[in-house]
Amino acid sequence: MRVARIFVLALACACALAGAHSAFAAGPIVVPRPTSGGEFAYTAPEAAPYVTARAIVHYVTSGPQAPPLADADGDGFPDYVEQVGAAADIALLYYERHGFKLPLADTAGPDTKPDIYIDDLPAGVFGLTFPQTAEGGTFVMVSPRLDSRQKTLGSLPITVAHELFHVVQFSYIASGKLPVWAAEGSQPWLPLYDERFECAHCYGGAWWWLYLAHLNSGILPRYFALLEAADRKGKPATLGVTQLDAALRGSHVGSLNDVFTAFSLNLYRRGLPLGGPYSLSSSTTPRASSIHSVYGLSTQYVSVRVPSTSRGVVIAVPYGDGPRPQVTLVVGGPKGRRVTGKRFRPGKGMILSTMFRNAAERKRIMLIVTSGHLKGVAYQVGYAAVDRRGKLPAWIAFRN
Repeated sequence: MRVARIFVLALACACALAGAHSAFAAGPIVVPRPTSGGEFAYTAPEAAPYVTARAIVHYVTSGPQAPPLADADGDGFPDYVEQVGAAADIALLYYERHGFKLPLADTAGPDTKPDIYIDDLPAGVFGLTFPQTAEGGTFVMVSPRLDSRQKTLGSLPITVAHELFHVVQFSYIASGKLPVWAAEGSQPWLPLYDERFECAHCYGGAWWWLYLAHLNSGILPRYFALLEAADRKGKPATLGVTQLDAALRGSHVGSLNDVFTAFSLNLYRRGLPLGGPYSLSSSTTPRASSIHSVYGLSTQYVSVRVPSTSRGVVIAVPYGDGPRPQVTLVVGGPKGRRVTGKRFRPGKGMILSTMFRNAAERKRIMLIVTSGHLKGVAYQVGYAAVDRRGKLPAWIAFRN
């Protein structure tokens, strides 16, 4: 697996840790290391740690906490331990070369390198990272049952890289008060910053952070630096949305609203399976949907069906009080044509209309409604199919 591939997957970890109950733990309580006691204390004597160029791997050789002990090269260290160490070196080197701060010094291990403890973890949890408030500073724990060959669920290289990125994050936010949604990576119909339910769904936001990493490699280091500045002033960033907008503008890629809108279209363009909150089935008689709401920093993908004899479609999206949503229409599937809308004059809303150029455009129509702001907005959809004569009406009165 290429280094960049490891990084972008681990950065938000959509595949490796989806479904895990926790990816890192934070709080004021000093958490002891497995070698010192506590909930995850080793029940067998620790073996000699495996020291790599950038990390130290701790493990035991007996009991449920022990990794597989196969030692193909006969150097005295289990292959599994060496694989964890190699994954750590690759990830930490990548983060350093892409402008992130180095991890803070580890004061509890044999030296100042980040410490990784192979340990038995709760079911469904592949890795944990504790913040600077832990004994000796931040440290990582990974399961002894990760798969070194797999690139998705339970992957060893991705899990190690993901947890070590938390170590990098804590080098900015030593208090551990990092917005969870930013730390872990949400479903398109929920706010990107929604941290309810232990933020288990935050891993779906992987695509957002991956998109930003490809857009400009300086965005995330700049974002964490702004969070660090707020934290040092004793002003926790809470959601961190203001800092993210500033980081995007400072990277000259546009506002958060603009970038999130482009990202939402990009998700559809990539052909990813996206949730649809509702769908619309049109006829040549104008209709209107019920009133819907799109959360802040979230997107709704609405499939639109038209009769097989339709020559085109007209869609109007009026909205209520609040930030103006971005409305995009794509005909012909993910690789299809984007239809540019026009603002209502007067009034609040957008109207989009087009004549189909081929059968594929008629069969696959997607309306994308996005809020790239912290706050969402209520909206309605008026829609009508253009009949076989192929004439777009000069105006349409939509009705329920």
